[in-house]
Amino acid sequence: MILACSKVEKKTEPTPIVIPEQAIKFTTNLDTGTYYISDTLPLVITVSSKIPSAGISFSISSIWTDSTKQIFKIDTILNTGTLSLNIPGHYRMGSYSVQINASSKSTSTNTSSRVLSLINIPLLPAVNTDLFPNLNWNDHVGGKNSIYDINQDGTPDIITYRRVSDKSPLPSIFEIKDYLGNNIYSFNLKEFKPNVRDSLQHIIIDYSDLNNDGFIDFALSYMGEWWTGQPGTPGSSANFIGNYICLLLSTGKMQYQPVEILDDPAKVSFNITLFDWDLDGKSDVLLSDLRTGDYLKNLGSNKFQRSNLGKPFFNQAIGNKLDFDKDGKIDMINLYVNQMDENNRYTSTDMSQTLSVLTKNGVKHFPVVGKTIKKFIYFLADTESSERINMIDGDGDGDLDLIVGSGISKVGAPWDYIQEYFENTGTQFEYRANYITIDKSLIGELQAWTYDIDRDGDLDIFYPTYKKNNLTNPKGAAFWWENTNKGFKINKNFKLKY
Repeated sequence: MILACSKVEKKTEPTPIVIPEQAIKFTTNLDTGTYYISDTLPLVITVSSKIPSAGISFSISSIWTDSTKQIFKIDTILNTGTLSLNIPGHYRMGSYSVQINASSKSTSTNTSSRVLSLINIPLLPAVNTDLFPNLNWNDHVGGKNSIYDINQDGTPDIITYRRVSDKSPLPSIFEIKDYLGNNIYSFNLKEFKPNVRDSLQHIIIDYSDLNNDGFIDFALSYMGEWWTGQPGTPGSSANFIGNYICLLLSTGKMQYQPVEILDDPAKVSFNITLFDWDLDGKSDVLLSDLRTGDYLKNLGSNKFQRSNLGKPFFNQAIGNKLDFDKDGKIDMINLYVNQMDENNRYTSTDMSQTLSVLTKNGVKHFPVVGKTIKKFIYFLADTESSERINMIDGDGDGDLDLIVGSGISKVGAPWDYIQEYFENTGTQFEYRANYITIDKSLIGELQAWTYDIDRDGDLDIFYPTYKKNNLTNPKGAAFWWENTNKGFKINKNFKLKY
């Protein structure tokens, strides 16, 4: 038997040619030096190498290096040449490190990485007084506790007044401006009442929502004041030409209807305060002081009735308004100390030092102990006088402690300013020496404000104003006090926000 065979050639497939991936190369918009951030980090990653067919896997994490706490982490796949992210959470003061790892989805060994260094320098919300040299900046900051935004546009505002000119007898102009230099609102009494008498050159200002429409209303008390002779010296005297009081009641956002309350050339008053004085839930208008008790009771619907409060809640002295009991309502705080006249004589027999707090539930009185607080009616040569107060939780125990601001007058030299701390023990306020660090070579003023400057959850202290053209001069350098819960330490690390 014969078998016939034939050979069949098997077709050979060509060996695939493997083209190596390009090594991953990328850059970011933050590669040069150290990047300064505030809250959100705008990160843009640009891949300069060819994108692998399966894409690039990016792993991005951000660490707050001051505590090695991870702030942010994301894993994502990129199939295009650019990745843009706005990474939140970098709001606290300090240093951050962003780790970026990239790897090919096709080839695990094709990787690249880099580390970015970031710093968040806090923004100091003080205002440059060079913006409006003619404004009364003392009244902008005095008796207030932090920045305020009347027109609710996100930029802090300035409430004060300005003289028509240094020598003009005309009534001053009420002004609302903002920290960017914008004019928000002004009120000229002469335009509202052309026949009003001249010499009303000073305005005492307070504000609250009197008509409960969600907008701020104002009370303006105009008065004339000037000295004959040398201020504060024996034989000199002050002359006052009556009071004129009007309310600016809101009719909409930044729209006001003036309402005349008092026009009395014989009446003298150094105070006007808007607060719920009769504890009925509506803000009233205290026309003078608690000693006289003369006030306008708020009846609602822009109606007010002249009345009297009766027995004073406390001996009115250095005041401020804030939420002491943390119930969402504004409370009145008042520090009484016996003040002295220009002849170094006490004006009362009451030598107590008392912080009084008036809330919706009534008034409480707390002794202020550990140091004798000095106060004078007038600043004379080399006089230390307490003039302003504020409150802050400076030890992290949840209640508010007392800050007393004082000025020290100098003859032929710039004044010194100090801020002193009294701890709230629950029953009294006790002096804590050097709890607030003082450097008299830096900027100073009577009123200190509070704000969470380093955004760590507790309030810090700062002076509300500065002069841009004086920052490098003695007593001109700005700073802030960091709240460490063991004291307030001077911090010169900041950027001026305005």
